[in-house]
Amino acid sequence: MTWSGAAVIEPGRLIYSGRLGAAHGHSHAAVQIAVASDEPVLFTDTSGRSVHARAGIIPSGITHSVDAGAATGIMMYLDPTSARGRRVEALVDRDAKADVSAWVAAAQRLPAAPPLSEDLSAAADAVLANLLGPDDLIATRAETHPAVAAAVALLPDLLGGPVRLTDVASAVHLSADRLGRLFARDVGLSFPAYVRWARLIRAIEVARIGGTITDVAHAAGFTDSSHANRAFHEMFGVAPIDVHRSVRLT
Repeated sequence: MTWSGAAVIEPGRLIYSGRLGAAHGHSHAAVQIAVASDEPVLFTDTSGRSVHARAGIIPSGITHSVDAGAATGIMMYLDPTSARGRRVEALVDRDAKADVSAWVAAAQRLPAAPPLSEDLSAAADAVLANLLGPDDLIATRAETHPAVAAAVALLPDLLGGPVRLTDVASAVHLSADRLGRLFARDVGLSFPAYVRWARLIRAIEVARIGGTITDVAHAAGFTDSSHANRAFHEMFGVAPIDVHRSVRLT
């Protein structure tokens, strides 16, 4: 089954609703929430362990695959540096982040048949309220180093070309080694992995306003459309052309 539905990009999150489809083994920078409204989804971790469940939370940087068959529901991809992204990821047992059972256990607070809405923002907010409680904007207890926050803020203006850790580190007055270690500690991802995520979000934003594949590749700093295609496969487990044909960006 292919993906078919609607998606919206908002600050710190990408939300998709519709037929959930399937995605081969991949990993991405986002913290992913998957919630099926009718039939269970098959979640598989990097060790080949699989669980059928209505919902799961997949931590950032963890290899996984999903096969939803004919199920419909909502997928949410949260920026791992955001307060919500951190709080959702903290629901997954830290010592078992690569285990599919931990992903399913972390989502147990969600109702068996979550109400979905044509308003994707409202649907996403309802999922987060169930997971985190109604006051889900409370800051996570984990603090982000100011230099990491400054580096993340710089990235959007750099994505049209090469993004070098040494250059960003210099801009935030740290050594590259120090910034790289802080990034891994505070974001949970390597600096290059987060940059790939930022490029893909930029690519989706350009596609939403009618950009061609070439426009998308150049705006997001990919060398060409083939590079963008490979990165999309690696991060989402599906081909961008399939998403372009069947997912409506709102």
